[in-house]
Amino acid sequence: MSDRKLAVMLVHGVESAGDQYAARAMTLLREEFTRIAGVPGEDALVIKPAFWAPVFERGQEELSDRITGRGARWLVEILDGLAARASQGSTPALLAAASTAGLRWLPGLGDAHFPTLRWLIVHYLGDAVAYQSGADGTGHYQEVQGVLARTLHELAVEAGGDAPLAVLGHSLGSVVSSDFLYDLQGGAPLAPPAARALGDTPIERGETFGWYYTLGSPLALWAQRHPDFGKPLTVPHPGFADRHPRQRGEWVNVYDPDDVIASPLRPLSDAWADAVHEDRRVRVGPWWLGWTPLAHPYYWNDRRVVTPIASSLAQAWHRL
Repeated sequence: MSDRKLAVMLVHGVESAGDQYAARAMTLLREEFTRIAGVPGEDALVIKPAFWAPVFERGQEELSDRITGRGARWLVEILDGLAARASQGSTPALLAAASTAGLRWLPGLGDAHFPTLRWLIVHYLGDAVAYQSGADGTGHYQEVQGVLARTLHELAVEAGGDAPLAVLGHSLGSVVSSDFLYDLQGGAPLAPPAARALGDTPIERGETFGWYYTLGSPLALWAQRHPDFGKPLTVPHPGFADRHPRQRGEWVNVYDPDDVIASPLRPLSDAWADAVHEDRRVRVGPWWLGWTPLAHPYYWNDRRVVTPIASSLAQAWHRL
């Protein structure tokens, strides 16, 4: 077993339900790393998912009950279960959920027409709205930062306080992780729950953050809130070269052109072009479905996305 470790954080998007959302992604990443690096991924990579979805679950349930009534809970539970499986790359679960989108009315749901689409709005758009509004004092933003900080602390304990850090953020998880890492670099004060969770090690100060992979990211939508699309995150961290002079970090933004949530980031401004090393155009999902917007859940469950990332991490591990 090697003492050399890379720390990897996975940050999910709004489509994830259930704490096993990253199980397949972690398996794929370890498999591809092992094949490319020639060393067991289980020994070289310490991978931790930051599961922030529970921050919003109670509010979603209350909102759904008030909009559609408690009689709709059976449908919500079914859709949540399908979403959990879809987030792990299950095409049958994704198609099963999508097949109910055209239902206008179901017995017992009163005037809650198109109940699946209403669930989609509450579960998906609702997370994004609640997260951002939380920056104004509701506490959601702060709680989410706390989840990421606790995950980073766990990585520090298991991988080591000076371990190089890679972060994969899918969908809204790219916004969540970008906000957290930006604040960790001094962009804004960390939320109190995050500050309390972090220790005083280089990785927990963000100084070993070297690789960032945004997958199916809506960061361009968030960037339009700021003049000239704002100031992006710095990748790698300004102190990364001092900690790991042999390493070369990167920010790769991975997008499928049929995924209407995702887009390239480099065209936003000169600052974004300097920050993002590559907008990587990919095709994700099965061929007969990947040409539709339903490609969105597949990114880190698809070897076409995972293999290049594993290759970069394998090169990084051999430079340790």
